[in-house]
Amino acid sequence: MKQSSQSEKRVPRKRVRPNRTAREREIVIMWAKRIAVAVMVLILLGQAYRLVAIYQEKQHIEQQLHELQMRNDELEQEKAMLQDPKTIEQVARDELGLVKPGEVPYVK
Repeated sequence: MKQSSQSEKRVPRKRVRPNRTAREREIVIMWAKRIAVAVMVLILLGQAYRLVAIYQEKQHIEQQLHELQMRNDELEQEKAMLQDPKTIEQVARDELGLVKPGEVPYVK
């Protein structure tokens, strides 16, 4: 019997770690989750940056609109004032040097 047992060679057994593959999968899943979260955070930060830029542009445009509305009001007042015959006469006298018939022009 010794021969049969001697003829059988002992094959060294590999250590079997069934949990190693499960552990490796857990690590891969953990890193995949971390990467996914990081990508989402980057996307959200990009969107937040764009939102802030759009808000600032909106504020700038609203300021320009307000200034243009004020300028428009000033021009409307000036237009109304220049349609008054007394104002027209005053401008003609002061800026153009015109006189009424029979008046003597005075040069400044």
